[in-house]
Amino acid sequence: MKNWNKTGKVKALVILVICVLSLILFDYNENAEERNDFYLGISLITFLVALLFFPLVIKLWSVFGIKFQKPNWNENPISLNYSKSLNLHLFVAFWIISYGFLKTIFIAIKFNKLYGEGIMFLVTGIGIFIGIKLGIAWLGDKIE
Repeated sequence: MKNWNKTGKVKALVILVICVLSLILFDYNENAEERNDFYLGISLITFLVALLFFPLVIKLWSVFGIKFQKPNWNENPISLNYSKSLNLHLFVAFWIISYGFLKTIFIAIKFNKLYGEGIMFLVTGIGIFIGIKLGIAWLGDKIE
């Protein structure tokens, strides 16, 4: 947090506000636990898809001449420049991780239940984050 500029702080505040609002507006249904097996299975699939999708797309776009820049938390995520497109995906990954983590912890503390949908969001966000890191590592010297 020491190295964050105004954009980084605003992004963190937006994620916090959206996650807190989702907790306030959340209506827990007792029947949600019946779908946990479904959500846990889907979690594995979305993790693997995100893990494979981002490195392959990054590599494919770099073959067509698009130069990528390393994503930076202090950059504006809404950029029309393809080289900075990973900033948006990094922001979304942190948002999904935060949402899933807070929702899972909230349900676990308040209702003593496992919330599969929250775990699905958490695992998907981690998959996106790792996929971006793998894509950057795969490009190696070609990244700016």
